[in-house]
Amino acid sequence: MPHVVIESTGELQAVYQAFAPMLQRTEGEIVKVQECYLAKSGREALLDAVVIEQGTARSFFIQLKRHETTITVRLLPATDPEKTPAVKKAMALVAGLIRKVYPASRYGKTNLQEYLESPVSM
Repeated sequence: MPHVVIESTGELQAVYQAFAPMLQRTEGEIVKVQECYLAKSGREALLDAVVIEQGTARSFFIQLKRHETTITVRLLPATDPEKTPAVKKAMALVAGLIRKVYPASRYGKTNLQEYLESPVSM
């Protein structure tokens, strides 16, 4: 399952407040992250995403889970799309947003290295 752990983060509330719809278009591919929903507990969030590649649309949710000092970005198992490059790019966009909200954060464990904007520290 694709995922990325972002270390040295804070509350998901700050990510929720900073969220704005994201759109990335390349030849033959569209990646959109349209909406962010924060759980009342503040420990989980869902981001509504749609990707279109080679004429096929996939809708799914990206799940954020807050732990003590980390946020994990993964696919919501209930929507479990095919793990295509566009799906992984959507997840990387969300990870990048978290890094912008928490500039002192860093990427931890992940299997999305090639999609992330800066080097991964392991």
